Amino acid sequence: MLSNQQTLAAYENILFFTQKMLEAAKKNDNQQMQYLEDRIDYQIRSIKNEGGLAKLSGELRNQKIQLLHCILDNDKAIKDITDPWLNELSALIHTMNRPETKESASFKTR
Repeated sequence: MLSNQQTLAAYENILFFTQKMLEAAKKNDNQQMQYLEDRIDYQIRSIKNEGGLAKLSGELRNQKIQLLHCILDNDKAIKDITDPWLNELSALIHTMNRPETKESASFKTR
């Protein structure tokens, strides 16, 4: 199992790679994105091979949570760039699930 410092370092490495992936996505550099995705996969395999991450508490846990938030923010930004159709699909589903109002119902019958 990784030590507390190794655990935080693993999260920091993944954050670094997701930041670089976001930069690559903005440049439409698919080759660099694939390379960075492979680096993240390698980091995760290394963690598993070491027996997992340490359970953190107190301030170290707060640091981990902050790192996770940043990683997830980067991941969402990357997906927004690389998969814009997901946002379009989500908007379409949202409009389809809205309850029909009298105005929209009368518009359909015209």
